[in-house]
Amino acid sequence: MKLPTTKHEDYRRSLVEFISDFPIRTAKVMYIKDEAVLGSHYHKLKDDIFYLIKGSGTAIINNRAEDFRAGECIHVKAGIKHAFTLHKGSILLEASTTPYDKSDEYKA
Repeated sequence: MKLPTTKHEDYRRSLVEFISDFPIRTAKVMYIKDEAVLGSHYHKLKDDIFYLIKGSGTAIINNRAEDFRAGECIHVKAGIKHAFTLHKGSILLEASTTPYDKSDEYKA
């Protein structure tokens, strides 16, 4: 599910707020080196929020594909299958409710 973002801008900077009332336990940044498919799995125990800082691609959430562009934010709840096809040079930020645990990654 795409989430709204809030933008604040003045002469000093441009700020984008994309997480509100979400219990973050871990966050990571992914730099896409070449066109790639990421994910194609689901988790039983964690929610993820993905914010595309730069670039573009496709988000596939529960087998439904939609464009994913810089500045957009997607919330993936536990139990929801997700994958991303991102173009070279894209930068994706992920925030999660639990740290990575390989035993909670189920291939779809």
